[in-house]
Amino acid sequence: MSEFKRGIENSQFIKALNENNHWQQIIKDNDLFVAIRNEYINVYYYGQSIARIEFIKNKIKWTTHKKYLGLNEEGYTDTGLYLDKLEELKQNAKAYGGKEKEQVKKHILQDKALCVLDVEVTFGREEGIGKRSIDYLVVEKNDLGKIHLVFYEAKHFDNSEIRAREIPKVFEQMKKYETTLNDTSHQTEILNSYKTIFKNVLELNLNIKDNLVRLVGATFDNVEIDSEPRLIIFEIDPLKNGDIHIEKLKQKFGEKRLILKERKTNG
Repeated sequence: MSEFKRGIENSQFIKALNENNHWQQIIKDNDLFVAIRNEYINVYYYGQSIARIEFIKNKIKWTTHKKYLGLNEEGYTDTGLYLDKLEELKQNAKAYGGKEKEQVKKHILQDKALCVLDVEVTFGREEGIGKRSIDYLVVEKNDLGKIHLVFYEAKHFDNSEIRAREIPKVFEQMKKYETTLNDTSHQTEILNSYKTIFKNVLELNLNIKDNLVRLVGATFDNVEIDSEPRLIIFEIDPLKNGDIHIEKLKQKFGEKRLILKERKTNG
């Protein structure tokens, strides 16, 4: 089982970001999500990483996929002058989002009550499991008043992974996540990583800072992992009440672990 490690320990990287004008523009943009990785950062728009930020040879390095620059080419390149054209970069990326990514974006950015700490969380490459990312991580207070890290897998109502005559693929996906979250060594790595990220959020003045501190307090020491990942289904057709596939999910996950979001109808 590979190590789970996230967070920025390099204080020079933090200092360079705080002194960078492009970075200040990014953290003030409420349409963007800043995800802190292992000594680098991904900036997401509609589920697409429009910038990877690293600190190499004492300088900030910005890269992005060429498709987000409007180039019909494969591979990655220096983001360069496009940092001065952030809105253009965002619009180029939006076309690649897809229905699920769009719904996740709306949910985690527009719902100000949520305290989303991370997105696209890859636990590692476990034996027989492979590499897969769960969609996002929320810091929540449970019914007992304890602060938990809660992981969410998101699916659109039309996604074939929630539909099957017998066992849908999402059952296996959720089981893999649950197995990882119940592994004690992984639990320690996850908590240590997000403790570092908590410190980074404060140092970099990210827009979730106030909400995060309000929930956890001055330190991250009392935060625990919820080992039962949640499944959230977006855009459920309200006319298909009693859908057999949704009923199967209800039986499997129950009210606590299954969150259903109906499609809004006009009028």
